[in-house]
Amino acid sequence: MAVTDFHPLSPETLECPYPFYEAMHAEAPVHFAPGLPMALVSTYDLIQEVVHNPAVYSSAIPTGPADLVRAEEDLDPELRELRREALKMPATLLSADPPWHGRYRSIVNKAFAARRVNGMEGYVREIVTSVIDDFIDEGKVEMVSQFADRLPLAVIADQIGVPRAELTEFKKRSDLAIGGIDTKVPPELELAKARAGIDLQRYLIARAEERRREPKDDMLTVLATSMLETDEGPRPLTDGEILSILQQFQVAGKETTAHAIGMTMQLLVQHPDQMARLKADPSLIPNLIEEGLRMETPVRALFRVTTRDTELGGVALPQGTVLMLVFAAANRDEKEFACPAQFDVGRENAKSQLAFSAGPHYCVGSALARLELRVAFEELLRRLDNVRLDPDHDPNPPHTASYILRGLTELHLLFDKAS
Repeated sequence: MAVTDFHPLSPETLECPYPFYEAMHAEAPVHFAPGLPMALVSTYDLIQEVVHNPAVYSSAIPTGPADLVRAEEDLDPELRELRREALKMPATLLSADPPWHGRYRSIVNKAFAARRVNGMEGYVREIVTSVIDDFIDEGKVEMVSQFADRLPLAVIADQIGVPRAELTEFKKRSDLAIGGIDTKVPPELELAKARAGIDLQRYLIARAEERRREPKDDMLTVLATSMLETDEGPRPLTDGEILSILQQFQVAGKETTAHAIGMTMQLLVQHPDQMARLKADPSLIPNLIEEGLRMETPVRALFRVTTRDTELGGVALPQGTVLMLVFAAANRDEKEFACPAQFDVGRENAKSQLAFSAGPHYCVGSALARLELRVAFEELLRRLDNVRLDPDHDPNPPHTASYILRGLTELHLLFDKAS
């Protein structure tokens, strides 16, 4: 099929995008899709070129043009009031350019320092073990809700001071409040989303105040007590800056890690020879994580905008051109990855994948995500045998209807308890 046979945002393309990626690679690595106010960048080398040049390619619109999501027409008086009441969150990490991006990142780096993350392995393994214990005797599991969602949620909640007893309510509130970054929110949910957003802001600001009074070894303490370097001298982070960073941490730390767990497990079930290979040699599990991220990239795309007239891959880009960087397509680029559609847990260059982006905006939480994923699959593969699809459920469950995030909505499995 030709590249023009696909609409990038159609449900069919979002569900199975790989033929579209192949067409872009072959015909138009920089593709202006008809009817969309942007160009899609799909090859490994061109995306590397963009992400390493923030002076020309700004991160000011990381989730894309506003009109891809919804028109900002507030007809409901309560909704208008709630939006006025919500604390404004400035650009911090994902949507900040130098020098501000580096200033914010230098603070967040403290929370994700290698020494600190490495010291979390035992704690993460305790969570994984506890979650598996909850379903191990059943012989079946819905992998998304019963495992993939629960692990990163528990880690994030601990890092921002949410008591375990409040996890269920926190998840409901945060899912509603931060949802809709890349999909249209139904009108009947707009008010509920806005109310949840206000509640979540108040909750997190209260927790930050607690950390200023009683510091702990967690991310929220780092944010609440650090000083931000500015042109006028150092100052504490504002509440809006703290909320902005925490919101990004919730999306990047919870949603993407959960999606990676679910989709990687699906790949293993679809390729029992690769699962057997891992069981025979668990030392391959770190490489499994890289190959899973390459094959099924949780953050399929983010955006940039050109700051001046430029050229990319021989295509002229006027100032103000919006680019969709399709990391998922770059991870299937045959010039970088031989036989890109083949799932190979022993792939030698799997770690070259761009699921965490690259350059200045390389994911600050990548080490923690890799730790959670590695420990999750070490324990799953150790304790579960003969993992297979549950025939009473859809063998091909749908993915999230999102042009940014990709993940399974469910994955029903049967298994035998390992002896």
